[in-house]
Amino acid sequence: MLKTMGRALLRAMAETRRRIRASDGLMYLLLWLRNLLLYGLVLVFLVFEEVWEVLHDLLALRRYYPRLMAVVNGFADRQNRYVVLFIYLSLFLPMELLGLASAALAAEGHWKSALLVYVSKGLVAVPAIDIFSSNRDKLLSFGLIAWAYGLLQRFKSSDIYLGSIDMIRRIRRRLWGWRGR
Repeated sequence: MLKTMGRALLRAMAETRRRIRASDGLMYLLLWLRNLLLYGLVLVFLVFEEVWEVLHDLLALRRYYPRLMAVVNGFADRQNRYVVLFIYLSLFLPMELLGLASAALAAEGHWKSALLVYVSKGLVAVPAIDIFSSNRDKLLSFGLIAWAYGLLQRFKSSDIYLGSIDMIRRIRRRLWGWRGR
């Protein structure tokens, strides 16, 4: 059902793009605004990804985090895919709830609280990402997770995302002399 809906959505978007190309300047303006929104979303995604990487680096420097992750991943390696899914979801669901709480606090104007909740989301996200990375095969055996992961990989291989990463690397080199990843 999801694949059928996805295909129908892709066909509708292709038809819309075709009509926009054949239409007047207003549609071109709307397309330009859509691309501007996409670039904005990519930029926000990159900023949040950078925050998570900084938090990961801070946690990885600690003495106990790598040991704890080694124990959890060693346990998960010996278990079936449903136990690994339970371990992953026990971190993923609270992480997403913290993200929603952060957005709700920011919408109410409580920026400091929203930032604190978002940082706590990052602290939960780091082990969830590490567990996913080390148990990718078992987790991708579930259809919904494989579908969502495929969407994320398509997003990360899009021209807008790759162009934005390249632009950020050039800005880093120019401003701070960073080489980037």
